[in-house]
Amino acid sequence: MSGDTVAGVVVGLLCLAPFLLLPTALLGYSVIVGFRRRRRVQEQLAGEEPRLGHLLGPNVEAPGHPGGTTLVTGTVAYAADFPSRWATSWRTLVGGSAVSLTEQVDLSRRLAVVRMLQEAERMGATSVANVRLETSEIGGGTQQSGRQGAMVVEMLAYGTALLPVASPRAGR
Repeated sequence: MSGDTVAGVVVGLLCLAPFLLLPTALLGYSVIVGFRRRRRVQEQLAGEEPRLGHLLGPNVEAPGHPGGTTLVTGTVAYAADFPSRWATSWRTLVGGSAVSLTEQVDLSRRLAVVRMLQEAERMGATSVANVRLETSEIGGGTQQSGRQGAMVVEMLAYGTALLPVASPRAGR
């Protein structure tokens, strides 16, 4: 090879490097950030769920609570992280359970319930009865164009907060 040919190959590789390295770096970064975010949310839930667990009450028609009641809600719009979306895109090729997305939906459910219980705690509730969950998808899945969407799930947890009986002195 002549010197000009080697120089041309080197220049060509240097010009091509950003197109190879940048996507690889972005892919690695998004995987790391996705896993870190998931771990941080799981750690937060591990602390909050036991602390607020005493507030979850029974599912009954009429709680028979002598104090007041009010509606409490907790909502979250949770976007699936990159590793989950990537694993799910491969899973759709062969079929089967999308375990990684199931984990994301479970995290969103747990976050919504914790937020509902935090609202009940702020109100001074003694318990939350008749907890229900509603879910919807926001711009996710496969669109008609065939492009994969953001896979965002909205989760709403709501229930009846049982407030303590007002003390007779409170009215004075």
